[in-house]
Amino acid sequence: MFKISRKKWIVLLIILFLIGIFLFYLYFEEGKSYKSSSMIFEIEKKEHHIEPGNYIKMWVIGSNANDNSPNKERYKVMIEDSRIYNLLEEGNEYFVNIQGVKKRNQSEFVYTFGQLGLVDGTQLTGEGKIE
Repeated sequence: MFKISRKKWIVLLIILFLIGIFLFYLYFEEGKSYKSSSMIFEIEKKEHHIEPGNYIKMWVIGSNANDNSPNKERYKVMIEDSRIYNLLEEGNEYFVNIQGVKKRNQSEFVYTFGQLGLVDGTQLTGEGKIE
């Protein structure tokens, strides 16, 4: 009744395999939401948590310095590099670009810094020389 050649079976199996991979990817990526924002960020609080021998978590809590409303949104921004954490000071303002990712089972976005700079500060570029 239905006579399908060997080549058509192979093509059909490859197509089904690719569809399966695509659906598998969608299942794991579907639950993520992304958010990005650029602002002048005022650091209100700087905190960390250390598990000796295991890990260190560092974060700052702050808000948009240009938002004067009493209900302004506050962001908890996680920091991976301790050098950046050490340079940040409470009460100072920084120009930032933050990115947030929220997975399917999380209630809030987890923010990280994409770009960080001083307001009206000088940004250096290029390679330095050590003598």
